[in-house]
Amino acid sequence: MTKAPDPAEVRACAQSCAAANVRRAARAVGRLYAESLAEVGLEPTQYSLLVACSLAEGATVGRLAEIFLLERSALARNLAVMEKRGLLRVKPGEDRRTRKVTLTASGKSTLAAALPRWREAQAKAEKAFGAERLAKLVAESRALADAVRDKEFPRA
Repeated sequence: MTKAPDPAEVRACAQSCAAANVRRAARAVGRLYAESLAEVGLEPTQYSLLVACSLAEGATVGRLAEIFLLERSALARNLAVMEKRGLLRVKPGEDRRTRKVTLTASGKSTLAAALPRWREAQAKAEKAFGAERLAKLVAESRALADAVRDKEFPRA
């Protein structure tokens, strides 16, 4: 006979599960940014990659995967789509094992066009949630990601 889970424990899980609640918030916030960025033909993940590539010009695929906490294969798929669109270029690094990512002129102009759309979405999020609360949430989210990542993959 199979034992049914305790309903109170299931309810507590639904209310306090970090994974479920962070993903739910991410989907809602992602939709907000997707609506604004659609005007320039970008998904929020693509926008974030353009920002990272701009800030870390010439970063390796491995370094970008670390920044985004993504498997290299998942990142490679996203980079391939963006490279096909002419937004960035992935080329061999110093040795055969590394590949460097750089923005193209089109990628830079797309990022410049996307920045006002990002500001628009950011302002909507701040208005809905409060600028100070949002700043604290972003800081805490970064700290949570770092804490969990460092437990899984301690830095040398």
